[in-house]
Amino acid sequence: MPQLEQVEFFISQLFWLGVFFVILFTVLTYITLPKIRAFLNQRDDFVKSHISKQDELIKKAESIVENYEAKLTEAKNQASQIINDAKDKALKESEDLIKATEEKIQHEIKQTEERVAKEKDTAISELNDQLKDSATNFLSKVTNIEKGNINL
Repeated sequence: MPQLEQVEFFISQLFWLGVFFVILFTVLTYITLPKIRAFLNQRDDFVKSHISKQDELIKKAESIVENYEAKLTEAKNQASQIINDAKDKALKESEDLIKATEEKIQHEIKQTEERVAKEKDTAISELNDQLKDSATNFLSKVTNIEKGNINL
């Protein structure tokens, strides 16, 4: 029976296995593998370019952060300087205002003292005049001498 004859069937299978193996090997080696290698190389280039861009962006971000921190420190220093200047200015202005107010008060005190002294002198002179008149009246009544003749 021909179907049981294994030698011819086995040799024909080996032949076709060799033929398909050579064809498959040739197709894979010269067509498929170069495309895969090209794709892998393209992918490696893509990854490397993105890694280099990432490194550049990281360096740029670090420089931006450093610049930001420097500007923040500078702004804090300027704010402190402005606050200190404002405090000094306010203290100086308040001292000047206090000094001016004290001078004004002293001036007003002197004027008041002068007015009081004038009023006192006026009051004393009026009191003296009234005392003279009272004394003259009293003496004229006691002594029965006319007011015009009594000298005090």
